[in-house]
Formats: sequence, C-alpha cells, structure tokens
Amino acid sequence: MDDAELSTQQSGKLQRFLLPLIIIGCITIVLTLFAVGYLTLTTPETPAEDINTVIGKVTTQTNEKTTSDEAVEDDDTEQTTQLSEGEFDFDRHRYYSFPLPFVSNLASGKGMLTVEIAIATYGNTLTGEAIIKQLESFNPKIRSAINLRLAQQKLADIDSVKKRKKLTSQLLDDIKLIVDKPDTKQPSAITDVHFVKFVISEAY
Repeated sequence: MDDAELSTQQSGKLQRFLLPLIIIGCITIVLTLFAVGYLTLTTPETPAEDINTVIGKVTTQTNEKTTSDEAVEDDDTEQTTQLSEGEFDFDRHRYYSFPLPFVSNLASGKGMLTVEIAIATYGNTLTGEAIIKQLESFNPKIRSAINLRLAQQKLADIDSVKKRKKLTSQLLDDIKLIVDKPDTKQPSAITDVHFVKFVISEAY
C-alpha cells in the first residue's frame, strides 16, 4: 500500500471515533447541567419560623436587654399587642383637636387670649379609640375647664415659653381629672396638651 491509501484509512478510522466522542461529550455536558439545575432548584428552603417562636425570641432579647441596660427614661417606648392571624397592633400617638378655638379675656383685663388646643394620647388601637370617644363625650366639660383655666391667666403668667409650658401642664392635669377620674390607679392614656395656636392680643 502506498502512503495515500494509509492516510485515507487512518482518517476514516478517526472520523468513526470522533463523531461518537463528540456525541458522548455533549450528552455528558447536558446531563451534568441538568443534575446541577435539579439539585439547585429542588433543594428545600429552610422553613419559616413559627410566629410564636419569633415572638418568644423577641421577648427574650427584650428581657435580656432590660436586665443588662439601665432603665429607659422615655415612657413612650413602643409596645405591641398581638392580634389574631399573627398581626401586631403597635402603640402610637393619636391627637384630639377641638373644632373651635378658645377665646378668653386675660385676668388682668388687658388683652385677650386666643388658643387652639390638641390633646395627645398614646396606646394601641383599642385604647386609642376608647380615649378619643371619652374626649368627645366629655367635650363640653373639658372646654369649660380649659376656659376657666385660661380666664385665670394674667399677661405676666404667659409671656414666656417656660410659663406657657407650665400652663399646658396645668391643663393636662385638669383634663386627666375629668377623663381619668381622681381615683384611677392605671397610667393615663392622655400624655400631653399642645398649643396649636397661641395668640395674645394686648389692649392699649
């Protein structure tokens, strides 16, 4: 045989082996990719923690932090109440505003005071709605108490921010006395009295 015939036979043998090798290689790659995808996509995720377990962890962490840290000075730390179906009811501020401003002559007879007041409450939805209803039902009595307190003021009693803060404190005590009753032992849901508008009209 000459060299041409040998090279033709060898190339024919190579072609016979090369095609099956390519097919086997492609099948191997496809199967490998399929196996990797299957294992990646079908691996179960870690199950979500039960809501009671989460609440227990949060409570434990809160208790540990409370025992290790100093007492918190702010009384308005956010509290939560668990509702049905795993929902939470967060404590928050609500405000009750009087629809009409308070207008009063100053006790000194020199000038007039016009004030718009909002009462701040703090609690969850149930507590907040209950206290707002109480404020609405006691509206005339509260307005009367506020008007009497404002009528006692002289210009010298309200001519600075510090004195006005003292007035809000007095008004807060008056409102708590009406809504909470004097013999209550529970902390009041009424937290603050805010002056939305405070205008002194002096008479010359």
